[in-house]
Amino acid sequence: MQVKLLSPSDWTAAKDKITRFLYRYGDSRLTHAGLVALRELPPAKLAGGSRSGDASAAVAVAIQGGKLAAVAFGDEGGERACFVVVSPDFRGQGFGSILLKALHKRMGKLTCSVASDNTSSMNMCFRAGMKAVSLHTGPTGKPTLRFES
Repeated sequence: MQVKLLSPSDWTAAKDKITRFLYRYGDSRLTHAGLVALRELPPAKLAGGSRSGDASAAVAVAIQGGKLAAVAFGDEGGERACFVVVSPDFRGQGFGSILLKALHKRMGKLTCSVASDNTSSMNMCFRAGMKAVSLHTGPTGKPTLRFES
């Protein structure tokens, strides 16, 4: 597996392909606000300095056998948006946790909210070293855990 954090030019070139991937494999679990944040993402937000933790947003992808296997996105350290989508062919293999770690390293911090009925995503966050710190009502009205790294 190859993990890549997208540069501003990579994002510009791959935006349409990634958006199609998210709608195809997101299983209707991505929030409208998260999708809007990604769609409106200015490429300059992906540009950090030369050190890890400098970017205010990050898009990470996993490539397996030349095929897009997973996508993760975080904006404002996950406060504005945070999500991971893994193709069904690659679920359960740790791709999501690896991408969450890449987002955290790139932005310096990461927060994600996961609906309490989404146990696979909760497990992914735990495997990425995140901790559940609070419970709130999410945008769909479901109990939702807040994870922080």
